[in-house]
Amino acid sequence: MKKILYIFTLMLSIVLITNCEENTDSAKILEINYVGFESKPLLGVDPTATATEEIKIATSNTTSADRTFNIVVNTDMTTADASAYTVPSSVTVPANSNIGTFNIDIVGPNVNPSGDDILALDFVSQEGLHIGATMEINLKQVCPNPELILDITFDGFPEEIYWRIRDSSDTTIFESATPAAFGAYDGLTGGISRAMCLASGSYTFTIFDGYGDGAGPYSLTFDGEVIYASDGVYGDGESVSVTIP
Repeated sequence: MKKILYIFTLMLSIVLITNCEENTDSAKILEINYVGFESKPLLGVDPTATATEEIKIATSNTTSADRTFNIVVNTDMTTADASAYTVPSSVTVPANSNIGTFNIDIVGPNVNPSGDDILALDFVSQEGLHIGATMEINLKQVCPNPELILDITFDGFPEEIYWRIRDSSDTTIFESATPAAFGAYDGLTGGISRAMCLASGSYTFTIFDGYGDGAGPYSLTFDGEVIYASDGVYGDGESVSVTIP
């Protein structure tokens, strides 16, 4: 919204300055038909839920009738998967107003955990309409609770590791590879750290070793406290109960 206010303030300043010099030019400036998005650089969403966010647009003038502006996803600039968002095809500015609103639905599970997803929106061109800059929104998973952290230190055969987390209904929530398979860490050295957002409830963490002799130390940390640690000698696998308050 700050960007829109800045543009309108600049336009008003131009009008005031030119008004002293030539009324005709200032009148033309006031007639500029402009529409722009508010500034919305980041939208955070629970990785396990869907969030609805209101977006505002503003025009440079008002009219006595409703006005509809068409919206389009800029596919060249958008990096987010289409399943991660829902955007309406248009937005209406009511009569005698210069502000309109529309909602974007963000599907948390479909947002890339990397935090690099971008959703870019444009207005569809209309004759005589001046359009503001493309709106770029960073879509990011934001956990409302402390995250469960899995740290694994690899032995010499990291490709033998497979792990998963299942909820109380035995549904797999997170796993090292999808579909379930060994080899996710083939060729890696050192170890990995994985942060996972879980809703309150009971879960079971299970780790497997394809060779059957354990595959390196690991730990589970929640809210800064190590709730389980293993020296990595767990044979072909083991399960740990985890409760998220």
